[in-house]
Amino acid sequence: MPSDSTMRFSAGSVEGPDPAAAAEALLAQIIPPLKGTSCNLAFLFVSGLYQTDWEPILGQIRERLEGPLLLGCTGGGVLGGDQELEGVPALSLIAAHLPRVEFHSLVVSPKDLQEDQGPGFWIDRFGVSPDQEPVGVLLPEPFSCDCMSLVSALNGAYPKMPIVGGLASGADSSGGNALFLNDQILTEGVVGVLLTGDVALQTIVSQGCRPIGRSYIVTKAQGNLILELAGMPAVDALRQMFSTLPPQDRALAQRALLLGVVMNEQKEKFKRGDFLIRNLIGMDPSTGTLAVGDRIQAGQTVQFQVRDAATSREDLQTLLQEQSEALRQAPSAGGLLFSCLGRGRDLYGELHHDLRTIQAAIGSLPIAGFFCNGEIGPIGGRNFIHGFTASIGLFHSTGR
Repeated sequence: MPSDSTMRFSAGSVEGPDPAAAAEALLAQIIPPLKGTSCNLAFLFVSGLYQTDWEPILGQIRERLEGPLLLGCTGGGVLGGDQELEGVPALSLIAAHLPRVEFHSLVVSPKDLQEDQGPGFWIDRFGVSPDQEPVGVLLPEPFSCDCMSLVSALNGAYPKMPIVGGLASGADSSGGNALFLNDQILTEGVVGVLLTGDVALQTIVSQGCRPIGRSYIVTKAQGNLILELAGMPAVDALRQMFSTLPPQDRALAQRALLLGVVMNEQKEKFKRGDFLIRNLIGMDPSTGTLAVGDRIQAGQTVQFQVRDAATSREDLQTLLQEQSEALRQAPSAGGLLFSCLGRGRDLYGELHHDLRTIQAAIGSLPIAGFFCNGEIGPIGGRNFIHGFTASIGLFHSTGR
């Protein structure tokens, strides 16, 4: 097989009731664009609607691609090429030729998280030093894994490492989702890979929100409860903010109101992309307290946010436009897209929205992924678990 020193990706997706036949049709899409170069990394995402033994199909794919590192999982829908396939049995696959890149596959069990003893534990466990400047892809099984603790632990061990990924989906209980690593099939924990060498990962995390009203300093908090904003009961601050909104934003806030936590307090002004979005999960008018789906600390700056289809569409387009110069300077060879189950047709009223929006902005790039039970991506230089988000990872060469 001829050698090739250039990164190359090929991606596609296929719908069909027979997973083995669908895999064969998918390989017929994937192999020709590789143009004879070896495939050393591949990701396979499969619809949770299939009821099948995946082991022969994993073997089939690895054999036809001549033995790459293969990772993947089940999803509530899959995406690849130029289509997002929701509510139908389907497969998506992306195969890559990545010269001068080393792959460090990983499996994390629930027991590993219980034994976590700090950053050194994970560095020894994975055999990768932070000095190697790794980039990461994680695929957790959400019912068996404390995903937030894992991502937080990896932030401590590898503070400069960008991570993208998605929580396996398609099942509503423990044991129903599957994770893939080469020929292995796991039903708990996490699979993933750290990449080192001549590879960089550009990330775009579209949380689909925009800020409304003014920002507030949290002046009193306890755990996930905000007691005071700008010295007043938090509920009073919310009412004050609500009274200043135009009618359209008031209507949105009544349907989908969230909270954005500023990730860089050094900025003078805050805009979309500066916030980590978290759900508002309750309020107590008698005490003036707001409950948030994360821990909040006094001194943090927050701003209320709204989300709908138009806002989500605008957010993704704006973030892609803001990244256009960086994408021109370091063109991507291929990418992964992890999109929330709450996006897609149910949000936009149309198919293929996120995938085709990305490709319209950055060109016909090979991309694959799936609809997730939670998405992983960095905001403000730290990796987080998100919801209702499109987390994009674009791979390019560093020239190292």
